[in-house]
Amino acid sequence: MLQLSLHAQVKSSGKEEVIVVRPAVVVLDAKEVRRQLSAPPKVVVVPVPAPATRTTTIVTTPGKPTRVYNAERNVVVVVEQNQSMEMPYVTLPVLFEKETADLLDKESRAALDQVAAVIHEVSKTAPGAMFDIEGHTSTEGTDDFNLQLSADRARRVFDELTQHYGVPASVLSAHGYGEGFPQHPKGTEKEKQLDRRVLVVRTK
Repeated sequence: MLQLSLHAQVKSSGKEEVIVVRPAVVVLDAKEVRRQLSAPPKVVVVPVPAPATRTTTIVTTPGKPTRVYNAERNVVVVVEQNQSMEMPYVTLPVLFEKETADLLDKESRAALDQVAAVIHEVSKTAPGAMFDIEGHTSTEGTDDFNLQLSADRARRVFDELTQHYGVPASVLSAHGYGEGFPQHPKGTEKEKQLDRRVLVVRTK
């Protein structure tokens, strides 16, 4: 869906320079995004997979469903009351200004344009389809700050899709999960950059 080789860019931000890591190819593969988001969620009867690879994250929070993110298959499995729901997702290659919800560059807007087109297309063929915008952060910073930042970034993507790309607000929701589901909790700076991500999850 997205080439995974990385390169660093230096962005000047006032008094400091911020190194950002972006996939070498930032244009989404529309066909792959369409394939992923066209698949409705499904109930799975297989056991929740064990974290066999570093790209699988399992977090259990008391009183909340267990969420399993598998980056190799691009699915999140939500386990609640002994039932597992598998939901496909895509990772948006969007970047933000450091510690803000301000979009960093035109490539980020191009990615929003592409995913909006896919959501419009899927909504025509599956009128009941729903999508959740998930914001995630790395483990740097405090829990409260990261939770708010991830919510702000998810909301920013929600607002961009609805206000600038015509996606109906009725088919979208937005949530911030902070640092709750890192793929690289003790990773390098390049790996932590990958944890600062926004997902579009097909929830219905």
